[in-house]
Amino acid sequence: MTDQATPLSRINRTAFLERLSPLFLLFPVLFLKSLALTISPVSAAEVAILKSADVAYYNQAVQAFRETQSSKTTITEYNLAGNLARGREIAMSLRAAPPGLVLAVGLKAALAAKLELVDTPVVFCLVLNPESQGLLAPNMTGILMRVPPAAQLTSIQTLAPRARRIGLLYDPGQTGALVTESERIARKLGLELIAMPVESSSDVPGALRRVLPTVDLFWLLQDQTVITEDSMEFIIQATLEAKVPMFGFSPTLVQQGALGALVVNAKDMGRQAGDLATAIIKGGSPSSHPPQNPTRPQLALNLNSAEYFGLIPSKETLRLATLLYGGPGAVAQQETMKDLIP
Repeated sequence: MTDQATPLSRINRTAFLERLSPLFLLFPVLFLKSLALTISPVSAAEVAILKSADVAYYNQAVQAFRETQSSKTTITEYNLAGNLARGREIAMSLRAAPPGLVLAVGLKAALAAKLELVDTPVVFCLVLNPESQGLLAPNMTGILMRVPPAAQLTSIQTLAPRARRIGLLYDPGQTGALVTESERIARKLGLELIAMPVESSSDVPGALRRVLPTVDLFWLLQDQTVITEDSMEFIIQATLEAKVPMFGFSPTLVQQGALGALVVNAKDMGRQAGDLATAIIKGGSPSSHPPQNPTRPQLALNLNSAEYFGLIPSKETLRLATLLYGGPGAVAQQETMKDLIP
């Protein structure tokens, strides 16, 4: 019986191996296909860039973003030319074949993406107060332009150590939560905030005239009701005439006579947006990556303004200030200020 069983078992084993061998040959193919599906979203991603306008500030952010992306990423750039309707048309056209991710640079680009691309991951940057614009949708995240109030108030103390009463104007509907947080932090730092609410931009001149005589320093918030093209020159001139130093948020303000500012750099914002986009492309989602504060704010200081206000920056302050300017009323890059006003 043993002699009869041996040939049969050999036949069965041979038949079994013959049936099995194609599966062994197929396993490497299946493995490679599986690996390709895993890495393709990273190595062969498609990104669409919506840019609100063709200006240097936005272009610097876009270029820095591009530098963070893989060489295999396909990037297509669209210029809204300052036109929200055009932006909506572009965004609507992208719905036919959605990219893996959209970078929205500037407010109009972010609004167009919000209105038309509700299922596509969107990363925004260079947008003032995205919360008040309703940009914190489930498919949207980004880099905030606003430096946290704790860092700003600490910088104020560094530049004007004798200032105790800090004045500001704000629209409760725009920056009410920020002011509440700032008041809490100010108390911990031994400062007093004199916060005056305004309901419209027409209230700004009168409110500023009332607050300036009562404070040691004026803090200009990124509030869209307070900051308009018409109000900016008035605010700068009023603080200079009252000899009340102003702390702002952009290099342009410092060039034009503000004492100082804690500012964000467009290139840094673009790079940070690129890193955030890469994390989402790799398999994350906007909802798992909440909006980020800028990681590399820079301290700007106007030396002539410091002298004008009777302040002598310490050597440590000069070392910390990476952007140094001279002169109240120095010629500024006007396009930068214009871009910051929605």
